[in-house]
Order: sequence, then C-alpha cells, then structure tokens
Amino acid sequence: MSSLIWINALIIFGLTLLCGKIGLPIIKRLHLGQTVRSDGPKTHFKKTGTPTFGGLFFLIPIALSAIILPIINSNWLIYSITMFLTLAFGLVGFIDDYIKVRINKEGLSVIQKTIALLIVCILFAVWYLWFSGIDTVLIFTFLEKPILITGKWKYLYLVFIVLYLFFMSNAVNITDGVDGLVSTLMTITSVLLGVFLYFALSNKIEMPYLIAACLALTAASLGFLPFNKHPAKVFMGDTGSQALGACFGAIALIAGIPWIMIPLGLIYILEAFSTLLQVFYFKATKGKRLFKMAPLHHHYELSGWSEKKIVLNYSIFTIVIGILSLLITLL
Repeated sequence: MSSLIWINALIIFGLTLLCGKIGLPIIKRLHLGQTVRSDGPKTHFKKTGTPTFGGLFFLIPIALSAIILPIINSNWLIYSITMFLTLAFGLVGFIDDYIKVRINKEGLSVIQKTIALLIVCILFAVWYLWFSGIDTVLIFTFLEKPILITGKWKYLYLVFIVLYLFFMSNAVNITDGVDGLVSTLMTITSVLLGVFLYFALSNKIEMPYLIAACLALTAASLGFLPFNKHPAKVFMGDTGSQALGACFGAIALIAGIPWIMIPLGLIYILEAFSTLLQVFYFKATKGKRLFKMAPLHHHYELSGWSEKKIVLNYSIFTIVIGILSLLITLL
C-alpha cells in the first residue's frame, strides 16, 4: 500500500511535467492567453497574453489516477472521489477561463459561478454524509475520541461542508495572483497536511488514502511550479486554483479536521478576507481603502515587494505556522 502511494505521487509529478512540455506549445498556438485585470498592479500589464489553462497540466494526471487506482484496488474509492471533486471544481474553473479567453473577458457571472460551485459542493456533501460509508466525525487532538456526527446533525453539517468547500476553493483562487505563489504554497501546505495526518492522527483514524491524496496534491503543485515560477510561462487559471483549493479542503474535511485550515491555510484565508474587508471598508467609508489594493499580495506589491519576495515570505510564514501547529498538537 505505502509503495503504491509513492508511485502514484511520482507518476503524477512526472506526467504533470510531461503535460506541461507537450501542452504549453499547444496552448500558445491556440492563443489561449489571459487578459490581466485593468485595475491590477501596472507591473502586471506586461503579463497580458500569457497562456492560461495551465491547471490542465496536473488535472489530466489526477484524472487518470482517479480512474485507474480503484480498478487496481477498490479501497482507493475515497481517494478517487476526492480527486473527482477536484476535477469538478476544475471544470467550473475551465468554463470560466474559456469564456474569459474566447467570449467575454469577465467570464462567468458571479451568480453563474456561485451556483455551479454550490451544486458541486452539495453533491459532494450528500455523498460524504449519506452514501460514502465513512463515519462523519470531527477530531480534536485534545479529545480522546472523535465526535461522531449523526442524525439531524448531518443536515447542519451539510451546510457547513458546502460553505467550507466553497470558501476554501475561492480563497486559493484569490491567492493565485503572483507568479508561482499558489503552486509553491500548495506544495508546502499539502506536505504539512500529510505530515499532520501521519503524526497527529494515525492512531485515531485510517489515513493512507488521504495521505495519498496529500502527496498527489504535492506532486501536482510541484510538477507545475517550473512552468509557473517567476516569470511565469503559463498561469494555472481558475481551472487549477479552484481545483487545488477544493482538494486541499476536502482532504482535511474527510479526515475530520476541517479546523486545520485555520493554521495551515491561514495565508489563503487572509488573502480572501483582505478582499472582503476591502470591499466592505470601501462601501462603508464611501471610497476609502483599507489596503493599497486587494487581495493582500497586491498590497505588498504596491508597497515595493517583488513577486519573488512575496512568494518567499508567504512560504516562510506558512512553514513556521505549520510546524508550530504540528508541535503544539503533538505536545
């Protein structure tokens, strides 16, 4: 079992690199370039035309693993469902990206995209709560036993799951605004989540397939990084960022530790809330801004930080918070 987990991760990493090598010239020939937002930092204007849809480089290998592994071993179904959720979010992002490039630079309307993502969230929540065969639990490491969610409480938890997955997917999507930022952060946070599952929860719940999902997420992000690091040759687009956010959140959810997103996904949460706060503050003060620009990484750009400095500092912050969280949990 353990060898198959590592083999799967290595194959996803290799295939992501291969898809990038083959796919990047194709995307360029098809002129699938992104239009940079006009209200963004001026330094980003030169990125207009940079190919997007790069998320396909790692979603294709992920799709193959989700189809093939349950055939090899039926116990991989949990892994596959998690990856199919990832692909479903990626599909919504793909449609949005396609409309932006080919039809209307605004993409799907907020209402259209929200409805599509909520439908995916609801379908997954219903499967997880009533058809997966997985005990619905909340695990807190300071408690001896997991909290089992049953009966009518599942309906309340369904609402939480939908809002949680919707938020995490969009938080990662919002964070994806600097070359290499999300691919770097997701490599780090998925490793930290896998380490947390192994060391903190191995005696509380069976984790191998969720750890496999963490490693797959790590391999996908790391394999995409050479194409996305500054200066980016390709953007992952909503195709990739929506998918990664959903996958990251779903792994923690199925493990019974959605709260782990607070320390491990803190950067994504701060990025999302910086945007919300900017909007509310702008409306409340009739035109004043809390940040120079939202989301938060643009504020730092306008404060003089280079894109590489943002990626480096965000990465260090995430590693420190993640390690401290793990140590506190194990004490």
